[in-house]
Amino acid sequence: MKNFIQSLLLLIAVIVSTTGAQKEIYAKEGQDITLEPTSYPANSYVYWYFEKQDGHQLAWLNPLGGKGFSNDEKWKNRLSLTGASLVIKALQEDLFGTFVCKISDSITVFKVIQVNVVEKSASPLLSGDYLSLTCSLGSVPQNTAEIYWLSPQGNREGNKGTVYIQARSEHHGQWDCVVKKNANEKKFPVSVTVVDLAPVPSHQYTSTDSPLTIPCSLISHVSWEQVKKKEIEEVQWHFAPKLSSGTLSDNPEQLFSLDLEKLTWKKGKDKGLSPVYNIKNGNLSLTKSKATVEERGRYTCSMKFKDGRTLETTVDVVVLEIIAHPKAELIYGQQVNLSCSTGDQLPNDMKLNWTSPKTSSYISYPTHITVPEVGKKDNGKWGCELWQGGNKLTSDEILLKIEPRLSVWMLVIICSAAVILLLLLVLAFIHYRRRKKTRLLRHQLCQCKNPKPKGFYRT
Repeated sequence: MKNFIQSLLLLIAVIVSTTGAQKEIYAKEGQDITLEPTSYPANSYVYWYFEKQDGHQLAWLNPLGGKGFSNDEKWKNRLSLTGASLVIKALQEDLFGTFVCKISDSITVFKVIQVNVVEKSASPLLSGDYLSLTCSLGSVPQNTAEIYWLSPQGNREGNKGTVYIQARSEHHGQWDCVVKKNANEKKFPVSVTVVDLAPVPSHQYTSTDSPLTIPCSLISHVSWEQVKKKEIEEVQWHFAPKLSSGTLSDNPEQLFSLDLEKLTWKKGKDKGLSPVYNIKNGNLSLTKSKATVEERGRYTCSMKFKDGRTLETTVDVVVLEIIAHPKAELIYGQQVNLSCSTGDQLPNDMKLNWTSPKTSSYISYPTHITVPEVGKKDNGKWGCELWQGGNKLTSDEILLKIEPRLSVWMLVIICSAAVILLLLLVLAFIHYRRRKKTRLLRHQLCQCKNPKPKGFYRT
């Protein structure tokens, strides 16, 4: 019995040494593949067979470089050799199977297994449509390969090679069907197009010292032509202003609507905002060179389709503002209060930081500061920064102009007023003298024309 077992093990070792390695190759229909033998000793004859050893001969190569290929119609113009490697172009369904390479006494067996990758849903998809992907192997008995999908973010998705989910913006891009067995892994990419608006931050922070951009755009690599295929009906911007009570208006105002034929914007309520004219590239954003507190509120960008579905993004615009009380132009010794606000009470995770001229001193409160008596050292830019954790969200600045009690300009104005007053007095005096002199002359002329009678005396 012991001798029998030793003989059996020896026979297995001989079989393994002669048959060599067995490899599994995964491929899709229509794909080109290259079958590379384990080794290729010099001056060796190479033979390639289909289905089994000594089966239908596909190709041969001799040590002098001579080669030949099968004349069978289904293999015609599909086979070539690169060294000892067999190259098969545009695999068809009946060309999957077993390939055997014989080099001298070495044999390598290749199992070429068909991978079926199917996207059942019609592309492009509108956000909310169902995405259906399947990935399976051809009829291979007892194959233990693992099959799964990788999303565009690299996350593992699906169950046993099947994905069936509602499509969203994060599902747009390249999906990979992964077929894995031991260390052998092969990916089969599928491009999925989802028509959706790109995600935007819920809040957009700016200040009265900064420009304003309200983002809205299609996700990357989605064209306007693909949007039109989904039968778009209207594109609009709406604005719900923030009221003095801190709540949003219940009656949003229409800011813009898109003419779908001319791809131009029609203006509704004028808020000083301008669209970015880059619609064919999917950019629907609004901009303004400098924000004001009038822009505080909620902005909604919407795309409505004929099937009744609507895609939209919503952004709350927060505008930071510094106000000087009583004003920003002061004279030495005056008190000034600087308040900094977004118009709302700040959440617990937000805070304000103040910046001031280096030599200034002030009394600080949560949302404002007080300078009891301003002086030369307080002249210049004062800033307020809005922070959340370690991130600066926005900042605003105000310029304080501090003048002495009697500045050079004040002295110039006073002196000028004194000179003007003096000139007016001189002119008045000259005018008075001229009138007096004129009266005297007239009186003398009257006496000459009417002399008193001789012998006439007043009693």
